[in-house]
Amino acid sequence: MAVAALDPEILEELRTGCATNAIPTVLDYLSLTLDREYLTADGDVPSTTAVWVGRVRRIGRAKLTVWGLSALVDDVQLLISELVTNGFRHGSGRHITFRLVIGAGLLLMEVDDGSSVRPQLRDAGTDSLSGRGLFLVDAIASSWGVSSDGTRTWCTLNPLEQERRSECGAACLSAIRAPSL
Repeated sequence: MAVAALDPEILEELRTGCATNAIPTVLDYLSLTLDREYLTADGDVPSTTAVWVGRVRRIGRAKLTVWGLSALVDDVQLLISELVTNGFRHGSGRHITFRLVIGAGLLLMEVDDGSSVRPQLRDAGTDSLSGRGLFLVDAIASSWGVSSDGTRTWCTLNPLEQERRSECGAACLSAIRAPSL
């Protein structure tokens, strides 16, 4: 079995997302290089490229299930959708690379889209059909950032933190839905 070496910036991103500032033990590492077609005349991602977003989500779900992290599937699939779609939409070159690192107590997702234009949070108008991707990443991920050269966007999830968030979210929803007496 071949073992892929993690580059220094990915290791630093893992360290940043870890509460003890130590590099967590890497349990699983996935790297997929995907062909990127140019946007259509309307500025949309071509359907032959967009189909990869769903495929990568399913691969992510399978990896999490194998490692007993099924509770994170919904959040991870949403994060994968946003990062990969942004890579296809805003990247440069013919490929993007998606990486998923499952560590002890930490998950890292990263997309290298080859573009040096740094993604930024923006305030999408209420009528806008797009522009909320990084807002969702910011809301769901434990941390997120962009590599120093702007080509890679990453986010982390801390499984224990996500579990607490889910419990708080469920409790809040129950309280909102509970009839008042």
